[in-house]
Amino acid sequence: MGSTTVRAGSSSGLMWAGAALVFIGFFTALYSVALLVRSEFVSAALVVLLGLLVIAAGIALFVLARRACARVDDRGVSWSTMLGARGFVPWEQVHQVVVPQMHEQGDSVLLWLRDGTVVPVDSLRKTQSADDNTGTHEWYQRSGAAVIRAHQQWLAQHPQQSR
Repeated sequence: MGSTTVRAGSSSGLMWAGAALVFIGFFTALYSVALLVRSEFVSAALVVLLGLLVIAAGIALFVLARRACARVDDRGVSWSTMLGARGFVPWEQVHQVVVPQMHEQGDSVLLWLRDGTVVPVDSLRKTQSADDNTGTHEWYQRSGAAVIRAHQQWLAQHPQQSR
């Protein structure tokens, strides 16, 4: 089993927003050339600084959004949120993976451990509240299915651990 990276739909959207900010910042800074041609040096310097600030904000947003993901591989599942701590649970400790539906308790994909504790995979959270009648997002279902599939593959390769 290879390593698979799954991320929340909001994280993917923020990555695109970060890239768009870099694009906007580049063209903002590029506008300073037109100001230099018109001999407006102070305005050109301010526009370049503004463009660089927008580029820096876009890069920061992209990097933080890219960090928020979960990785499943043959060792287990690891995850990190944008600003939070990283987490890891090896498959040996996982009894069951649960993807709560909108009406069920739990805000994210849950790992039920063999010792009875429940560990939420914080980077794979529901984006709607329980009051929302639209149902769960497709990315949430796909990410949860990827974690379940990886756990089932591990169980098939280690039948003595599936007890």
